[in-house]
Amino acid sequence: MIEVKNISKDYQDVNGFKNIILKNVSLSISSEKITSVIAPSGSGKSTLLKIISGLEHSTHGEVIKNENQKIIYIPSQPSSFPWLNVEENISLGLLIKDPTKIKSIIRFVGLEGYESFHPNNKSYGFRFRIALARSLAHHPAVILLDEPFNQMDLKTKKEILLLIQEAQNTLKTTFLLATTNITEALFLSDKIYLMKKNPGEIISDLLVELPKERNELIIDSEKFIQLRSQIEKSFKKIDSQKLFNLSI
Repeated sequence: MIEVKNISKDYQDVNGFKNIILKNVSLSISSEKITSVIAPSGSGKSTLLKIISGLEHSTHGEVIKNENQKIIYIPSQPSSFPWLNVEENISLGLLIKDPTKIKSIIRFVGLEGYESFHPNNKSYGFRFRIALARSLAHHPAVILLDEPFNQMDLKTKKEILLLIQEAQNTLKTTFLLATTNITEALFLSDKIYLMKKNPGEIISDLLVELPKERNELIIDSEKFIQLRSQIEKSFKKIDSQKLFNLSI
């Protein structure tokens, strides 16, 4: 488990005024689970993930983890290097490259047969598969997903949602997802935190009591609709908060 304790982030603008992005954000990332943070655009979700990953520093608070726990951040536009082929992209940064292990990961993310392809003209879904495979190759304690589905078409989004679910169920990968999308979070998550904006601050959390194995039909189930309504009501209590509810 990784604990995020009272994380705050602020900065001074050019006029000397203090702008508070995050305020006393605390959450737990449980091992071998999928945790989500749902929040409106502009609430500091990306900043929070970057702080957890160590890419940015907080003004106050701390991220409590073991020294040997590796945290990997996948941004909303997943990175791939067009001068490297798929296999080279996935192997990048590994101190010890095990060809059998790399081939197994490539097969798992659905890129078998594309090992020699270069990703420069490929879709966001293709590039996400590369980024996920590269992350899995490093055996991270947690993978942070920053609005990963925004630029995917509906078919690709469905495939990637199921791939993330399979990574958690089969490989026991731990994920933290940041999203504006209630449906995506409910479909994937074991636990959800709700965060408001101005400043970014956790307002509540809930356990997602749905079957572990989920498919597209679950979004029409009574329990799913009830949980989505519960989340929407929590945000409606806060003035000026808007979320987009997108179907998978």
